[in-house]
Amino acid sequence: FLPVAAPDLLDPKSATQNSKPRLSFSTKPTVLASREESDSAINVMKWKTVSTIFLVVVVYLIIGATVFKALEQPHETSQRTTIVIQKQTFVSQHSCVNATELDELIQQVVAAINAGIIPLGNTSAQISHWDLGSSFFFAGTVITTIGFGNISPRTQGGKIFCIIYALLGIPLFGFLLAGVGDQLGTIFGKGIAKVEDTFVKWNVSQTKIRIISTIIFILFGCMLFVALPAVIFKHIEGWNTLDAIYFVVITLTTIGFGDYVAGGSDIEYLDFYKPVVWFWILVGLAYFAAVLSMIGDWLRVISKKTKEEVGEFRAHAAEWTANVTAEFKETRRRLSVEIYDKFQRATSIKRKLSAELAVNHNQDLTPCKRTLSVNHLTSEKDLLPALTKTDSIYMNGLTPHCAAEEIAVIENIK
Repeated sequence: FLPVAAPDLLDPKSATQNSKPRLSFSTKPTVLASREESDSAINVMKWKTVSTIFLVVVVYLIIGATVFKALEQPHETSQRTTIVIQKQTFVSQHSCVNATELDELIQQVVAAINAGIIPLGNTSAQISHWDLGSSFFFAGTVITTIGFGNISPRTQGGKIFCIIYALLGIPLFGFLLAGVGDQLGTIFGKGIAKVEDTFVKWNVSQTKIRIISTIIFILFGCMLFVALPAVIFKHIEGWNTLDAIYFVVITLTTIGFGDYVAGGSDIEYLDFYKPVVWFWILVGLAYFAAVLSMIGDWLRVISKKTKEEVGEFRAHAAEWTANVTAEFKETRRRLSVEIYDKFQRATSIKRKLSAELAVNHNQDLTPCKRTLSVNHLTSEKDLLPALTKTDSIYMNGLTPHCAAEEIAVIENIK
C-alpha cells in the first residue's frame, strides 16, 4: 500500500470532496459535518439495544427455520424414500450388481458432482470448469464473497492460493464497489433530480417528492438489474421464470447457494458469457450498495431530524416551565406585597383609632386617672386586681390612694 496523506478536514475543498454521499436524489445533497460523523463514530450502541436486536434476530431465525422446515422437509423425505426404492429396484432387476458396488458407484458420482462435473453422457466431451473463462468467473465469485460452491479448489496449492487471493482481493473489490456505487448514484441522481424539479414546479410537497423519487429509483434499478437479466438467463440457461429471478436475487445479495449457476450448460460463446455475467454482478452489487448507502443516509437524516425535534420539544418544555415558574413567582410576590400593604394599612388604621380613643378617654380622666395609663409598672399590675369596687364605684387600674381621693370628691359634690 502506498502512503497517502490524509485530507485536511479544516480545508473546505477537501472536506467537500471527501464528504460526498454515494447517492443523491437532489441537486443539493445532504452532507454531514465531520464533527457529527466523529460523534456518531464515538457513540457506541448500548448493550440493552444490542440485546434487543439480538433477540429480534433470533426470533427472525426461528421463524425462518420453522417456515423452511415446513416447506422443504416433506420434499426431502420424499426424495429419500424415492432413492431407496430405486436402489432396491435396480439391485433386484440387475442380479449381477450387488448393493455394495452400487453404493461405491454412487459415491464416485457424488464426488464428481462436487468437483463440478456432471456425470451424464460422455463426460470426456464436457467443457472444463477450469478453463480461462470459468476460472475468471470463479475468481470473481471469490473476491465478491458470493462463493457459489459449484466448483472449488481441490488441490493443496489451490486452497493456499485461494486463501491469499481472497484476503487481498476482497478489500480491493470493496474499493471498486464503492467507486462504482458513487458513479451510479451520481448518474441516477442527475436523472431523478430532473424528475424532482418537475414535481417542484407542480407544487408537490417535499415528502411526496422524496417518496416518488425512491419508488422511481427502485423500480428502474429492479428493471435494469433484476428483471432484464432474469429474462436473459431464462432464455440462455433454459430456466423457468422463478428460477431465473431466484438466481438473480441470490447472486446480487451475495448469498450464492450454488444450486443455480450461470454458464453451467453448453452455451455458445461460453468463454465470453461468464466474464459478461461477472461484470453484470459487479454493476448489480454496486446498485445494491447504492441502495444500502441511500437507506443509511436516510436513517441518519431521520435520526438527526428526530434529535432536533426532541431538542426543540425539550427547549419548548423548558421555556414553558420557566415561564410558568416566573409567573408563579411574580404572582406570589404581588400577593405578598398586596397582603403586606393591606396589613400595614390595617395596622396604621388601628393605631390611628387607638390614638383617637386614647385622646378622648384621657380628656375624661382626672389627673390621677390620666397619670395611670394602661401600661402600668409590673409591680403595680401585680399589686392591684384588674377591677376594684368601692361604694358602688368601679375603678379600673386605680391605686387605693387615688380611689380614696375620688371618693372624697364625690362625697363633697353630694
